Amino acid sequence: MERNVGLEQVGVAVETRTGFDPFFHTQFESVARAAALVTRDAGVGQELAQEAFVRLLDRWDDMASDDHARNFVYKVAINLARSHVRKHARVVLYGLHGPELTAAASATNASDAWLEMVGALGALSPKQRACVVLVDYADMDAAGAARVLGMSPGTVRVHLLRGRRALRAGLGLPAKEEIV
Repeated sequence: MERNVGLEQVGVAVETRTGFDPFFHTQFESVARAAALVTRDAGVGQELAQEAFVRLLDRWDDMASDDHARNFVYKVAINLARSHVRKHARVVLYGLHGPELTAAASATNASDAWLEMVGALGALSPKQRACVVLVDYADMDAAGAARVLGMSPGTVRVHLLRGRRALRAGLGLPAKEEIV
């Protein structure tokens, strides 16, 4: 007599995938905020998150699980944000930029803490900023952030350590020993 035992019953984790709409509704705000933290502009973060989700929708049938989709959409959003920062760096260097912090504040009704954090993140290198946002904000581990950013987990940990130190210094917080 054969028994039909489900994989969940024998302790094998089975990844499932929800529909695109529920996935979008649960993840969009977080992805947009992560992109905004990298670009230091809430409006741009929203636009980049929209673009990332459009690209995800085009590939939705190829996604094996919600985790796969989540990693994909974060990767696209963070890469778009890093590209945006690179493209607009020359404008900022020459002092031709507009009032990003004012735009961020009006777009999100941001508190002083948001503006302070955006300013502190702006002092980080783009790679440090992306690592800090993915690990500390998006709750990814170093290996997940490494897959999203296309670098090794060790490199992510180095950027994370340096970025956290710089953030603490920028926010006037005491230095501490940390384990990544």
